[in-house]
Parts: sequence; structure tokens; C-alpha cells
Amino acid sequence: MQQNTCFPGIIDSDQSCYRYLDKSVIGNEEYLYSNYYREQINVYGTEITYFVNAYNVLSADNFYGEDPTRRFAPGKTIIAIVELSENATTLSKFGFEADDEVTIYVHLSSFYDAFYDIGVNNLTPEYVQDTSIDSENEIDIATETPTVFETQYNQVQPKSGDVFVLTEYGKGRPGNRSGKQFEVTEILDEDIAKTNPLGGHYVWIIKGKRFDYSFEPGLSAENGSQQVFDNAYNGILSGGTQTSSPGKKYNEQDAANKPLLSINDVSREIIFDMPKNDNTDVYGTY
Repeated sequence: MQQNTCFPGIIDSDQSCYRYLDKSVIGNEEYLYSNYYREQINVYGTEITYFVNAYNVLSADNFYGEDPTRRFAPGKTIIAIVELSENATTLSKFGFEADDEVTIYVHLSSFYDAFYDIGVNNLTPEYVQDTSIDSENEIDIATETPTVFETQYNQVQPKSGDVFVLTEYGKGRPGNRSGKQFEVTEILDEDIAKTNPLGGHYVWIIKGKRFDYSFEPGLSAENGSQQVFDNAYNGILSGGTQTSSPGKKYNEQDAANKPLLSINDVSREIIFDMPKNDNTDVYGTY
């Protein structure tokens, strides 16, 4: 290393430079930024209900890409900053489906505090049956769903396939509608231009797309979502662990003031209006 002996004190090497972003000495400053993000999220954020996808690689059929036993853990309320682009209609005039796009920001510690105990019961020693569970401190932990976070390195963090609902934002919508539901598609823990001042890591950046509900255990459809089916009933039957689906409402009546029970009846009596021709099935057979 060359030394400039003529001008002592002049910086002439990398070792004599002070690094502003030396992460070994700026722990207090990063902690300050962490609290800053936590405060901003809680002050300007909105409540969402987050459902963890209890995906288990042991029960999934990875050959066909199916997981017939998949379920969702009970939803928990957390605060998040929401960036929502509703009905991006730019391309809709060309026939492309205009779907909502959403990005939410959740503090790392807030997410951990909300979900670290999913699938876990606190047991007192007299109720412990498993001798492998330690009795230290008079509290024991029995895990019901130990693989909830298995695909994320056994860490409590969001993952693709989770679902969240914009609960607070959806309150008060007309027609008894509820908050929109989104499925997580991408998770980022850093964005150097947005969320990582001083090189710290403070928030989860979670991106999602509108969720297409198909009767997954632990979830429910958005209120006001009345898809037309072939008959007056479609969905989950009574008798299971999940609440049965409500019946579809076909309020039209025929000429004899009898209620129409299926979409075929509605088509025959109302749309086609062919009372003399009873062969008006919407699928053909005219």
C-alpha cells in the first residue's frame, strides 16, 4: 500500500475511508427506521384478514399438481399499507380481462407476532400426553399443524398461495358486498429503492391477484358474488365442517305463478318465451 508521506492525514487508501452504510455499526439507526415503517403502516394502513395456506408437501399430489386435502388456517387481522389498482381498463377495450392488481406492505415483526402460534396449543403439564414435550416453565406447546410454514424454511413468513381479504376497505359496500379477496403471487423482503434505507430489512412486500374461490376449507366466497349455475343449488352440502353454501335465488315465476327452480326453467319461461314449445333447453334439443 502506498503512503503519501508528504501530506499526512490525506485519505489515500480505502482503509482510511469512513463507510456510512457499514451495517456492523448502524444497528441503532436501522432500528429507528424499522419503527418508522411500523408507525407509518399502523397510521396510514388498513385492516386486512390474512389466511395462511396450510400446504403440506406430504399430502399433496405433486405428480398431478393437486392438493386435495389443502386447507387454510383461521384468518387473522393485521394492518397493511395497500396499493390497489382496481380494474385496469386500458386493455379491456381490446378484449383482455381487466383484473385488480394489489401490493401490500406488512412489517416483518407484525407478521411474525400475528402468525407465530398458528396450529399451536399451549398446554399445562397435567394435560401433556406426549413424553417428548418438555415441561419446562410449566408451559408446553403441542403443535397441530407443524408444516404450515414448511415450504418457507420453517420460518413464519408469507408464501405464495396465501389469501387475504381487504376487510376494512370493503366495509359499507352497497348490496351487502364484502371486501375483495386476493391470492398471494409474489413475496419480496427487500426493494432497495423503496423499503431498504441503510440496507436494513423492515417490511414484507406482498403482491397478489384476485382470488377465485372454489370452496377451499377455511375460506368463504365474497358476499354479493352470485354466479349463475344450472340449478338452484351449487356448492358445499350440509353436514360437513364447513358452512354449507346458500341456495341460488331464482325469483321468477311461470304462468301458473310457480317458482322457477333452475336456469333452464328461467330460460324456457322468460328468455325464450316459448310457452307452446316445451323443448327449449339452453344446451340444444330444439
